[in-house]
Amino acid sequence: MSSRNLIKLFFGIVLVSGFHGCVEPIEIESQTFEDALVIEGIITNELQRQEILLSRTFRLEERGPAKESNAQVWVLSEGQSFSFSEAEPGRYVSDNAFRAVPGRSYTLEVNTSNGRKYSSEPEQLTEAPGISNVYAKKTSFRNEEGIAILLDVKGAEGNYGFYLYDFSETYKIVSPLTTTRDLIYMDGEFIEVPKTKEESVCYVTEPSQEVLLANTYEQSGSDLNRFLVRFIENKDYKTAYRYSILVKQYSISADAFSFYETLRDFSDSESLFSQNQLGLINGNLFSESDPNEKVIGFFSIADVSSQRIFFDFEDFYERSEVRPASHVTGCEISVPDLSTTGNKEALAQQLNVGNVKYFAYEFGVGYKFVKAGCIDCTVFGTNVVPDFWEK
Repeated sequence: MSSRNLIKLFFGIVLVSGFHGCVEPIEIESQTFEDALVIEGIITNELQRQEILLSRTFRLEERGPAKESNAQVWVLSEGQSFSFSEAEPGRYVSDNAFRAVPGRSYTLEVNTSNGRKYSSEPEQLTEAPGISNVYAKKTSFRNEEGIAILLDVKGAEGNYGFYLYDFSETYKIVSPLTTTRDLIYMDGEFIEVPKTKEESVCYVTEPSQEVLLANTYEQSGSDLNRFLVRFIENKDYKTAYRYSILVKQYSISADAFSFYETLRDFSDSESLFSQNQLGLINGNLFSESDPNEKVIGFFSIADVSSQRIFFDFEDFYERSEVRPASHVTGCEISVPDLSTTGNKEALAQQLNVGNVKYFAYEFGVGYKFVKAGCIDCTVFGTNVVPDFWEK
């Protein structure tokens, strides 16, 4: 989920120092670097194969976190042990599907390949009301017109809710240029052939890239109303045809909420790279091998609720209104010089690797070409209709 991406980004560009225990503060400073294990895991009440991610902090000049491989991972719960296996570098998936249940404590244990042992504090499932409604509304936000994705939660009277939100959006794209034929190069000549795959209509799915948090602790009631999940400006091509969003709500503990809130606030800070920028982030993970070793992250148990909605461009805008600009720009049509064998072969190579696409042939002018993405939407997404898609 997006919170995990933020953990990786944040702890890759700052130093973590001053760790003194499993729930003691981690002091953040930006000018030096120290290697530390990053543990990311949210076990939910959904019956599924659960996931734990292990990596290392990384320097700003490095491309990304090093995955922690060949570790042994378990989640323990009052006599039960759920083992995890490495599905790909740094990503550990439970060998069997299981779910968190109320009234039980869960603890994470990790043994790394260098013989070090790590554990979490016990965590319990925080039950909470699910999402009552997810809906879209045409509105203005920060002086921009567009569509807001909002949600409501009907809380339990007298109970506080601490929520982490994640979303995944899927939208339809349509190629601005179309053709019914392809061009192939054979025996020194170009030959037109019928197109064999759908390239005009595709679907793109993108996960959220931010941490969304809400709580009812500081308000008079237990309900959450009109919480803004996403705002899509009216010029954004994602709503040009049909759009869907899946919103997930994770009900987490107050300590987990505090961890993600502090993490978010640091990442939003304009002075993140200042030498004097310090902060405290409380985690619930610790090293059993060395009490002074730094361990980054939070092991959470969460109650999950989700809803998906769909809407079309015409649901909020008149048919006469101009749709947002296409997902691809720079679709200038070119007519290359094919008078020499060398030029023909160079173009054939561009066709083979998918850099350009054949558009049309005009007598007296010649073959017309355009960059591939202007015709072939699979450059950006998939031409397979998602299983959940509703027309």
